[in-house]
Amino acid sequence: MAVTLRQLYEDVKTKEDITLVAGEQGLDHTVRWVHMVEGTEISSFLEGDEVAFTTGIALKDMEGLLELAVLNQRRQAAGMVVNLGPYIKEIPAEVLAFGNENGFPIFSVPWRVHMANIMREFTRQILLDDMRGLEVEAALKNAFFLPDHTELYLPVLKKHGYKPEWLYCVTVIEIWDREGLRPKPELLKKLVHFSSDFFRVRQRYTAVIENEGDIIVLFCNMTEEQAEGRMSDFTKKLHGRPFSDFGLSCYMGSGSTVGGAYRLGESFEQAERVKSLQKKRGQKNTPLSYSRMGAYKLFLSLKEEVREEYYTETLGCLEKYDHINETDYLYFLKKFFELGCSTQEAAARLHLHRNSVAYKLRKIEEIIQMPVNEPYSRTKIMIALMLQEIQ
Repeated sequence: MAVTLRQLYEDVKTKEDITLVAGEQGLDHTVRWVHMVEGTEISSFLEGDEVAFTTGIALKDMEGLLELAVLNQRRQAAGMVVNLGPYIKEIPAEVLAFGNENGFPIFSVPWRVHMANIMREFTRQILLDDMRGLEVEAALKNAFFLPDHTELYLPVLKKHGYKPEWLYCVTVIEIWDREGLRPKPELLKKLVHFSSDFFRVRQRYTAVIENEGDIIVLFCNMTEEQAEGRMSDFTKKLHGRPFSDFGLSCYMGSGSTVGGAYRLGESFEQAERVKSLQKKRGQKNTPLSYSRMGAYKLFLSLKEEVREEYYTETLGCLEKYDHINETDYLYFLKKFFELGCSTQEAAARLHLHRNSVAYKLRKIEEIIQMPVNEPYSRTKIMIALMLQEIQ
């Protein structure tokens, strides 16, 4: 979880004299800390998502204030608080225009107000939000992995505004870079923060947590179709700044929308299975929800040992034959079915002579002891191939 600049401003303006003067469209920026930034050199220490405070004591002229605002915005500060007084009489029109054009919130505070009071209040709210985030994260993990123990998560979720009767949908995202590696801890942390900011812009109670390198998103009162739409937008953002240099891609799956927080584990388990299926298929950056899986939903509802037994009885002997003899009959059979069981199409797409296709089919029939083109056998084989995808 993360507190937004809008939330901080709404809270502190009831206690202190602070006024938003520019950049209102950026009020939903996430804030993770505060920093005194009196000069352009100090601006380089910003790591992103801070509110930068300045009295102007280190500025030579008002052009320096514009330069400072530009640098703060480039360093991805959430906003800027300017103390009006002996060093900054008023905020120049150029600075206000910059804030409005770039969605960079700028606030003014009169000299009689102690900036330390505002910084202290911002910090207090940020720390409280961090504590709420830790509590919600722990509760969600209990809901996902210990769903029967509702006493471990329902009271905590309710305490933080997640109503037990709401509709919930869980999405799991697995991210990789262009080298085929999972993000390192520092990059993963930035991705989690970025994801939290992105998904919570339109809905405050969307929760984003990290679990064993995956990013888990909890959507509240949102349909699976809406969740898929948000995920599609998210994948596009991964290819832009600030992650464009990493060549990121992801596999993702959404569970069904469930009624009641006590069913979060159900939606999470479905999302994990859909994500795993997308990964086996090589379907990168392609959101898929459990409700759109067709027959796969039926197969996923079966016990794992039942799925394994059916596959082994049908195509296990073919897989074993390939392993022993270093052949590719199982791969060929899968492609043959993907091409509609057409000998002509298989020959063309797999660059084989029609006689070679016919030979492979006869050999496969000999190994699995069933005719490939007989309707009942074809159905059995198709089911076994689909089960292989989700094993």
